[in-house]
Amino acid sequence: MKILVVMGGLSSEAEISIKTGKEISNALSKKYEVIEYILTDLKEFYRFILNKSFDFVFLALHGKYGEDGVIQAFLDSLNIKYSFANFYCSFVGFNKMLSNLIVKDFIYQNDIKNLFIPKSIYLNINYIKQKGYDLVNYVLDSLKKEFIMDYVIVKPNSSGSSVGVSKVNLSNLEELNNAINLALSEDPNFICIQEYIEGIELSVGVLQDKNNIIPLEVCQLGVDNTDIFDYQKKYIVNTKHIIPPDLDESLLNYVKFISKELFLVFNAKDVARFDYRLTSDNRLYFLEVNTIPGFTRVSIVPDQAKHSGFSFENLLDIIINNNIF
Repeated sequence: MKILVVMGGLSSEAEISIKTGKEISNALSKKYEVIEYILTDLKEFYRFILNKSFDFVFLALHGKYGEDGVIQAFLDSLNIKYSFANFYCSFVGFNKMLSNLIVKDFIYQNDIKNLFIPKSIYLNINYIKQKGYDLVNYVLDSLKKEFIMDYVIVKPNSSGSSVGVSKVNLSNLEELNNAINLALSEDPNFICIQEYIEGIELSVGVLQDKNNIIPLEVCQLGVDNTDIFDYQKKYIVNTKHIIPPDLDESLLNYVKFISKELFLVFNAKDVARFDYRLTSDNRLYFLEVNTIPGFTRVSIVPDQAKHSGFSFENLLDIIINNNIF
């Protein structure tokens, strides 16, 4: 079997993507014929795919043009099988507003008692500029209408790996302005601002093995309750994984149950990771879905899988078998 591993990409996450791709490639090369492709130009990639023949494409891309559905739509048009989520799930999962709307509807339709979404505002930057509004003042007025008055999380509406995400004290206008500009550097069109939820950070990978949907062991990220799991803590600092967390077993099972349900709601495929905040009174807040989670051996999902009885090689084989056999 000939497998193409695509890594790199055009986003700020290219370096991390290459690390993921190399890990996947090294593991797969023990059993399969593997070709590595470092994506630097979309048109070149399209020409390469059109002129070659592969049994399967393993996507190790992160960020824009990786997780947002662009590559997936192109591969779908050629009927080429690939790893992880399809175009629809990728596009929706990458967009904070759309993914929150889907979770909000899931909560309402199923009368879910303990799953929440942080109060959020979504800002169309082009609209604000065309109206001639001052951006910072517009943000402050919008937050007041939602009764968000203390700390907030400023993030690009479309991004991955927590790039461009900041925690901001609203009493510091310079800090707010800097955070908005950082978010706009990743998504110049829309930003999402949410109330800050104090609590512990939980993450649950969900694995599809043919028709079996398996929530992996819950992971608590070793960050302070008043901090956030941002890009630096994901990739620069070796943040501790606590698997499983020291939480009541019924609560852990509940988080797994919710994650499995969301996997189905988003129509995810192969593997997806769901991130949450859990408050001191055990209120569970949805943060985001990761449709192509990090896949180095020390990333969250492979670490969760190891604690759940799946080796790194097992994970890769399951993903390939989902799509080929």
